[in-house]
Amino acid sequence: MKRSELEMDADFILASMNDRDYEIPTNKKVMGVIWCSLKYVYLLQFIFVILAFTIYKEEGSLDYQFKKLIFLTLISCASMAFFSFAFIGVAYSNVCVFLVLGDDVKTESILLRIIKSKIEFYKWLLLIVNSLVGCILLWIGEPFVAGLGFSWFVTFIVCGIVLQGSLSRYMTPAVVSSLSKVKEVLSASPR
Repeated sequence: MKRSELEMDADFILASMNDRDYEIPTNKKVMGVIWCSLKYVYLLQFIFVILAFTIYKEEGSLDYQFKKLIFLTLISCASMAFFSFAFIGVAYSNVCVFLVLGDDVKTESILLRIIKSKIEFYKWLLLIVNSLVGCILLWIGEPFVAGLGFSWFVTFIVCGIVLQGSLSRYMTPAVVSSLSKVKEVLSASPR
């Protein structure tokens, strides 16, 4: 990958934004993309809550078992909300920009392909690491499974920092300048 190729690609993205009358994505569209990613996180948490409930099932009335399951689920929701707010905060503006880009840019841009492949790698890494953490928490004890959301939060922050570092080598001054101009085009007030 040559610097000039990246800079031409960033200019291509900027030119496509200047030449096109794009539709501003609705909150529903943006959150739809974000929830598509979060559904796997919540599914994994739900699986671990059910596994913890099944493995650590105690003798007692059905009412007690149901209350115990509800309590574990509510505690899990609290820790998952912690992660979800961070994820939504980080992803929202990036998803907006991605939805505004034309299909030609999404398929032809070298820079976007690099970013997509790295995000895909870190997405799988997050899923695998947190599955292993979930297994460890399940082995430690039933109430610990509820803390899996905090694990998602920490691993998400670490992966975000590593992702940013791995992308930094592609961010030459000209690329950063062009991408900043894309952001300006997207956030410019109407005249």
